[in-house]
Amino acid sequence: MGLVLAAVVGCTGTTGDDPAAKIAWSGELCAAVTSASAVLATPPPVADPADPASVRSAVETYLTSVTRGLTEAVDTTTRLRSSPVTGGDAVAAGAATAYDAVRAPLDAALITLRGDPSPGAALTALAEVVPRITSAVPPEPLRVEPDSEFTRWAQQAPQCADVPALRR
Repeated sequence: MGLVLAAVVGCTGTTGDDPAAKIAWSGELCAAVTSASAVLATPPPVADPADPASVRSAVETYLTSVTRGLTEAVDTTTRLRSSPVTGGDAVAAGAATAYDAVRAPLDAALITLRGDPSPGAALTALAEVVPRITSAVPPEPLRVEPDSEFTRWAQQAPQCADVPALRR
């Protein structure tokens, strides 16, 4: 699940001269990334096959929460248009694409679970989802060049302090 986006200096973006706007825009993107990372760090529920109703409820709640959190990250990053930071639009688009790719199989598992009332459906959904979330390194959709324009402004935004790709 290692998600990567290389930000290239010179990609789309506007060339506004307002440093505060550049820092604020970068911070909004980082806030979405931090939120999605927290959602993905939520551990999957523990399944007790002896209680299928409890398993179904826990798995459905978990998948609903994770897909909702990823949808919010995709929506937020998609709404960030006309970046005042050169290359920012590409970084935001890449983050949206990365989170959408993580969300799609989880959403499919949730749809399947909701459509199949059998007791084993929740265990099957859990078996499909757990490896996707637990066996990989946490997703990092903002792997950017250390000297990129986006990195320069993002490192000044407080919301970006916890984004590993942007640590100084």
